[in-house]
Amino acid sequence: MRKKTTPPKDVMRLCEEIAKGHERRKKAYERKRLDIIYSTGGGFVELGRNSDISDPVAKKTERLENLEKGLDAKFIRAVEQSLSASGTDVSWESREKLRKALMLNCESGRDYPYELLGIDEFSRRDFYRRKGRFIAEIASALGLADYGAESE
Repeated sequence: MRKKTTPPKDVMRLCEEIAKGHERRKKAYERKRLDIIYSTGGGFVELGRNSDISDPVAKKTERLENLEKGLDAKFIRAVEQSLSASGTDVSWESREKLRKALMLNCESGRDYPYELLGIDEFSRRDFYRRKGRFIAEIASALGLADYGAESE
């Protein structure tokens, strides 16, 4: 029989740090993406003896693909995926409050402990249990956790 395990503490801490930098990372990613999209190209340019044609659109596409394959993009997708999986068992309003509370608590647990988050729909124990699942979901999305690996 397989039993579900939580990721090791070091992985959980790493994933919490990934969640902590989410907003900053997301803004920087969007800025880079827009820089690539709105960068100017000089049209088609003939290069060298071989008459290779340089296509600025193809270069932009390649740069966007590289950006999308980058580590920051993977982190952003993992956190977004974990956020969308959080609170699916409660009303839409409670879910939104929970998601904001999770991100604030990850950003700074000292500045935003449960008592200051204003989420009376969830008990303190339930909130921190949900936070643990949120962090574990990030680990899973990044391939850092192997659930069900242990057997009895």
